[in-house]
Amino acid sequence: MEPSKAALLVLSAQQGNRRAFETLCEAFYQPSWRFAMKLSGQRACADDICQDVWTSVAKKLGQLKEPSAFRAWVFRAIYRRFISQKQGESRFEDSQPEQAYETPDLDTSLSILALINQLGDDERHCVYLFYLEQMSLRDIANILDVPQGTVKSRLNRARAQLRAMVNEEQAS
Repeated sequence: MEPSKAALLVLSAQQGNRRAFETLCEAFYQPSWRFAMKLSGQRACADDICQDVWTSVAKKLGQLKEPSAFRAWVFRAIYRRFISQKQGESRFEDSQPEQAYETPDLDTSLSILALINQLGDDERHCVYLFYLEQMSLRDIANILDVPQGTVKSRLNRARAQLRAMVNEEQAS
């Protein structure tokens, strides 16, 4: 959804237009759930995170001062909720997350998503938001609560690691 259309829907929803809020949910729920799934690696956790965040979005939408930042606001809430769950709940520490994507063996074709899943958390989150969600560096920095330069560094490091992984795969 275009940012300008989303901003208009946010303004309308802030004034009590229920249909505008439903349209925002329809447009942004799936991308936010995919992000929660990427972070947690567990469907149940992604469901819980999204349920909590979207309940909060419904209650606090009126507090959003910059309607054009709605998408980044939701993704930042997803990220913060994930971090608080990770720090506070043992199910994140005691269980092995399920793979969102299967890693192919050496005989199968190369899967870029499998390679992305091998990156460290910081790099993987940046790659996911930048390439798969097509967010700006500014929005990613806002979501992850880091400077834009850090996002750029993480993306460059991720690209270098992905290049090395591809070269290693091709050499073997």
